[in-house]
This record gives sequence, structure tokens and C-alpha cells, in this order.
Amino acid sequence: MIIMNVKYIDSLLFFCAPIFFAVLLDCQANEHDYSLSVDWDTGYTLPDLLASPFELNKISDLEKLMDAAWYAEFAMNRTNVGESIFNSCRDYFGQAINGTHTSNENEMGPYLEFKVMCEATRILLSAKKPKFNFLPILVLADDLPNLLPKAVALQTSLAETNRNAKNSALVHWADITPITKYESHSITKSTYSHNGGYHEFEIVGKGDADNNNFQDVFVVVRDYLESGNYFNIRLLVLSVDSDNNWQLIEAL
Repeated sequence: MIIMNVKYIDSLLFFCAPIFFAVLLDCQANEHDYSLSVDWDTGYTLPDLLASPFELNKISDLEKLMDAAWYAEFAMNRTNVGESIFNSCRDYFGQAINGTHTSNENEMGPYLEFKVMCEATRILLSAKKPKFNFLPILVLADDLPNLLPKAVALQTSLAETNRNAKNSALVHWADITPITKYESHSITKSTYSHNGGYHEFEIVGKGDADNNNFQDVFVVVRDYLESGNYFNIRLLVLSVDSDNNWQLIEAL
């Protein structure tokens, strides 16, 4: 005969009773299923890119990162004040415009790391606590290229982007860039290889970015091409509904 503690039974019923939560959480004890909050993950690296050590303990600490000095400063041109020096996210948000570029070409890659992490900080600060979560336990799974929209695919020219956008036969990322190899490094990081290059995906954080009560996931993507020294870094805000339909909310 099995004897269960009455308080335990009451707690279990309280947690698993709502039927609509059974779809979301499946009543399985896994924090990645039902951690409904705004949080950061391994892909959020801004605290490691600062001149001084910074201990990030809670979401409200992110506001301090806006003014924290980077470990490097960048001479910039084509800002809203002409030539300038960027040394913090506050500099970036206050002066960067479309076309802003580092004065030294070889500094553009490192600058993009700071830029993307500043944008990630902005999104984490503005995100709301979600009520529902349809994200799978393993977000960066091997079938993700067949689920994400084609706008996620790396497209290196505006002409290519426009051409693919008009082609109705292309629906998903894999339709444009078929994936030849998949590697899962952890629950937050995966690599997707294709003919000619590869993409590193890593989760930056989660939260409700578009105020629709559903948990979204923020992912940093580093794109590499085998020919030449091409490197790009992007920030994607992704969402998925109960039917496993994925949506690209924002790309930066």
C-alpha cells in the first residue's frame, strides 16, 4: 500500500489541475518548460565585455549595464553627431544611426558584438513576464531550420533578400540554406552547418517581447562563411504558438 502525504497531494493537484496548463507544461518537472519569467541565458555576454567586473543577479541590474564602460572604445563615423567615440551602450543608443560604422574596418566585428549585446539588454529590459509558454524544452533542435521563417536565413545582399522574399516556394530557413550538419553543444547552444559555412545559435534570454502574454526567446546568431573572412552577428526575437508555428518578431 502506498501512503502519500496529504499536503503533497494538495500541492500536486494545485499545480497540475488547470487543463490549459497541461498543454503548456505537461506537468513535467523541467524548468525550461514552465519558467515563466524574463531571464537571461548563456548567450548574454555583455557583463563579460566590460572594463570592470560586473555581477548580474537580477533583471533590474541590466539598467546599470547601459552606462557601464566597455573593455574597448571605438572610433565611429556616420553617427548622428558625425565622428564620435563609443564606449558604452548609452553611446550606441544615443548616437548610432543606420550606416554608423567603425572608423577602422578591422574593428567592425568586435563592435558588432557590443551592438548586439546592447540590443539584447534593451529587449530584456522592455520584455514583460509571460503568462504562457509554448517553447519546446530544446529550443535549438535539429529541425529548427524547417520551422523558422525564411527571413532567418543568412542573405548577404539586399538583392538576394528581395528575390527570396518574392519567391512563394521558399517558406522556411532550410528552403534557402539547406542544413548539412547539426551539433548540439548544450541546451542553449547549437551549430547548423551548410554548404559554404555555418551558424552558431545561442540563447540570450526569454520573456514576452511583444506584449502578447506568450514567452519569446532571444537568440544570438553568429554567421561564418568558409570563403573569405566573412563574419556577421545577429539578434533574433522568436516566438512559437501552440501549433508549433514559429514567427520572427524582430531581427537586429
